[in-house]
Amino acid sequence: MASGIGYRGTNRCFPFWEDFQQCFFASKEKTRSDCLPAKEDYVECLHHFKEISRVRAIQAVERHNYSNSKAKGTDHKIVSLSKGGDNPT
Repeated sequence: MASGIGYRGTNRCFPFWEDFQQCFFASKEKTRSDCLPAKEDYVECLHHFKEISRVRAIQAVERHNYSNSKAKGTDHKIVSLSKGGDNPT
């Protein structure tokens, strides 16, 4: 990774990278397994894997609730998870 400082300032994940780098070089273990939480935070900041899986799980439950409400004849609205969604929660 480069310095983390670009034309528009510091990268959004740079603080996580610094934490991981500090842990990595301070680690006494050969495997550096004590730095796994810092590495996971950095990778999550870059790729949002955990966030995406949580959103998909929420959407699946919403779809399930919606299909059940249709079968039972009750009213259930699907909530938009995008920014600026018009549907009230």
